[in-house]
Amino acid sequence: MRTLHLFPCAALLAATLLSAQTPPSTAPKAQPDPSSPANVGRAELTNYLDEIAAKQTAARRATIAAINTRTQAEARQHEVHQKILTLIGGLPEKTPLNAKVLGTIQVEGFRIEKILYESQPNFPVTALLYVPDPKPNANPNTLQKLPAIVVAPGHGFTGKATDYTFASTFARNGFAVLSYDPIGQGERLQYPDPANAGSTLLKAATGEHGEAGLQPTLIGDALARTFAWDGIRAVDYLTSRPDIDPNRIGAFGCSGGGTMTALLGALDPRVHAIAVACYLTSFDTLLPTLGPQDAEQSTPNFISSGLDFPDWVEVAAPRPYAIISTAQDMFPYAGALATATESRRFYALFDPASAGTPTSNPPPGVPTGPTLNPDSSNSIPATAALQWITGIGRHGNLGPITDPIVSFFLTHLAHSEAAPILPPPPTPGSSTFALPANLPKDALQVTPTGQLSTSCPGSETVHTLTLKRYATLPKPKPLTPPQLQQTIREVTHATVKPGDPAPINTQSPPLASPPEGDVHVRHRFTLATAPGINIQAEFYRSADGKHPVLLVLKDSLAPALEPSRTEEIKKFRALADAGTAVLVIAPRPSPPGNEETKASILGPFYLTELRAELVGKTLLGLRVDDVIAAVNFMQGSTTGDPNQITAQASGHLGLVLLHAAVLDPRLKHITIGHTLESYKSLLQSPMPIDAPEDILPGVLLHYDIPDLIQTLGHRATITNPLPGSANPQTLTTASP
Repeated sequence: MRTLHLFPCAALLAATLLSAQTPPSTAPKAQPDPSSPANVGRAELTNYLDEIAAKQTAARRATIAAINTRTQAEARQHEVHQKILTLIGGLPEKTPLNAKVLGTIQVEGFRIEKILYESQPNFPVTALLYVPDPKPNANPNTLQKLPAIVVAPGHGFTGKATDYTFASTFARNGFAVLSYDPIGQGERLQYPDPANAGSTLLKAATGEHGEAGLQPTLIGDALARTFAWDGIRAVDYLTSRPDIDPNRIGAFGCSGGGTMTALLGALDPRVHAIAVACYLTSFDTLLPTLGPQDAEQSTPNFISSGLDFPDWVEVAAPRPYAIISTAQDMFPYAGALATATESRRFYALFDPASAGTPTSNPPPGVPTGPTLNPDSSNSIPATAALQWITGIGRHGNLGPITDPIVSFFLTHLAHSEAAPILPPPPTPGSSTFALPANLPKDALQVTPTGQLSTSCPGSETVHTLTLKRYATLPKPKPLTPPQLQQTIREVTHATVKPGDPAPINTQSPPLASPPEGDVHVRHRFTLATAPGINIQAEFYRSADGKHPVLLVLKDSLAPALEPSRTEEIKKFRALADAGTAVLVIAPRPSPPGNEETKASILGPFYLTELRAELVGKTLLGLRVDDVIAAVNFMQGSTTGDPNQITAQASGHLGLVLLHAAVLDPRLKHITIGHTLESYKSLLQSPMPIDAPEDILPGVLLHYDIPDLIQTLGHRATITNPLPGSANPQTLTTASP
């Protein structure tokens, strides 16, 4: 029997069917070749950041190794909990859920209720509640108090629909299941394509997340704040229902859903059993292999604050926790092993059973089939709070380990020793996450149109919520020039100072023979501006003696660009002929190289910026360091007059130069064009283009670009400033 109810929102539109369900990707995406000459600079920058991360994770491990008592462990938990809250920007205030059941559908063994609740005012979440049928011998006059599981989907446009197999399996085992759409997935696209119903203007769900995460970062929030809050409100909804036992609520998710489950388990103690699949690893293994992957998985300053993947587990102790891994996962198995090993020692301080009983058996090693707790040779009972469930295969291959996953929840949430009821084996070639063929296509669709943007026009988005939150924040106070300099260093994490040791010229062959009679030879060389970092540079030499210097910032000085730079090079030579030395640099990464693209709108530096932010750096700040280092280089040269240094840049590098000039008074004048006019305008743009290079976490809490310009005064000439909606990649200023 199928019962439908009308959707009480705006004008009802004709319902559209969900697109065919597709499983989440089970293979890592192709990565650019780091050994390619074009990617040398990108590889240098990646290694530089990873070395910082390695030092930070080593310091964290030493801290954890010193914890030997439950009291110390509880102090660590409190510290971690507070750090996570601070890093994500805290949590919103609880407001009415305004929850509605918009329809029901009966399936053998359970019914599905179509739920809409508001995690924030006018910010709806589309969800499905799977409710098991009453037991055959149940008293119809007695209300069943069911254990419940919040299920979050992995990255994929179909959102909650991909979790049908696990949700229905849990339901057939007696659990109520709340399966919901995260932002940018299912019925909650943040950037829907108006010309193609159900499609996004971005490339993938991860692209939606990447774009949505940029603007909250500007005001000191992380996208994880929104993800965590949607899950916490899911728990609120469950506890509001009389048929749910509030003391038996769990959470489960795989891949991106594993991220959301880790967040929820860490921040909501009402979640009594947590199972995180195909996400938990270690940064020591993740960064050199797959690298950072998504905005909600890469909270700024996470690693530099002394946090790593095991903290998601350890902060939940002694609540039952299942780490779920596959041996060939793109989230490295070796990292999962390290996390499980450390977490087991931590958990044992609360729950000795999690350490197990010593045996004479060797550790099981890398699984060749479903395996429990292969991090230890000890015998660990199923009732122990910490379990590591492992299997073979690649990312998301949970079908073969469905039994121990369900058993974990039966043991720790239902308090039952019953054997799990498992779905029939999938047909060859099908996915664990595939929908059964006989289920109506709209069975898992909550809204009439399949998208909140069209079913409920005018509902909030991450962008509009960010604007409203910004409006409530105290505006920064005016800063004196020294205060602004200090604040810039805190926000950008730039560390190089005027007068520091000059960078080393690591290579200095002539680039090409000058035209006959031209005594101003152009050299190409590299400057070592940081350990392992070599930036491309060109120098147009004036006659002997001290001369004014023009510093020019370029995105790349790759030889392949020479034909397009003919006129520019002529101008630089003419300047040298006229008595001005010209130093041209390409700040890091140099050459710029490329990376995996989550969405073209995010530009070529999104993942690089995430990597930098994790370790407490920013790409803009690192480039500021390169600029100041280049000035240090010229100050020590035999040609440049340190009292007559000017500079020029455009686009993203114009913003770099603005910051550098405030920090370095030796830059007597700068000229920038086609550069972002203000961070506020970037915040206000509905859909920023190519913004990650400019992003600075929390910058709008401290200053904005007009503050830099005002401080520089007559030292800066600004032409053609860009609003936040413009594309800096397509606009450049003319060469001098």
